[in-house]
Amino acid sequence: MIYKIINGNKETISPLVNIPQVMYILDNLLETLTLPGDAVELACNIGTTSLYIRRLLDAMNSDKTFHVYDSFQGLPEPLEIDGDLCKQGDMKKEQHEFEQTFADAGLECPVVHKGWFCDIPDEQYPDKICFAFFDGDFYSSIMDSFYKVYHKMSKGGIILIHDLEGEMLPGVKVACDDFLRDKPEKISDIFWGIGKIIKL
Repeated sequence: MIYKIINGNKETISPLVNIPQVMYILDNLLETLTLPGDAVELACNIGTTSLYIRRLLDAMNSDKTFHVYDSFQGLPEPLEIDGDLCKQGDMKKEQHEFEQTFADAGLECPVVHKGWFCDIPDEQYPDKICFAFFDGDFYSSIMDSFYKVYHKMSKGGIILIHDLEGEMLPGVKVACDDFLRDKPEKISDIFWGIGKIIKL
């Protein structure tokens, strides 16, 4: 199923994500579809990863609701730990551009929540979450993602964190280390810079 989805839609891959990463994301999403809860993506940009998540949910006839969260203002102000590769406002895409991506593909748009993750009310995040993809790039965005999502994860649910390895976005790993320091979960796998956490 995943290979069929990938092979039929390679043209939607953006420079921000590659085919092996998409396959890894979908493999992990597939593992969670029998668990209680919905799927969420925090930071969606133009929607490449979102498209593939939507396609898999549709292909599996899943009744899970798919939520995406983005400021649509680009990256927030970086902290010193985030390095100097990216600056405030980078990666900005407008909400209508994201929605147009789905219209062009003939797919149902996810439920879109606009705002900084920390400012979006808790009730706009699902009560139960089976799968979460964090792609916030900076320390504060990843920490806010954890604060909003971690306690709502179903047992056995999966959180994937993009850009976990490497020197380009160092704040991502520091945020994961800081948040997980007193938690029973640890990073259980890293594939092409995507870290995996399984909720215990």
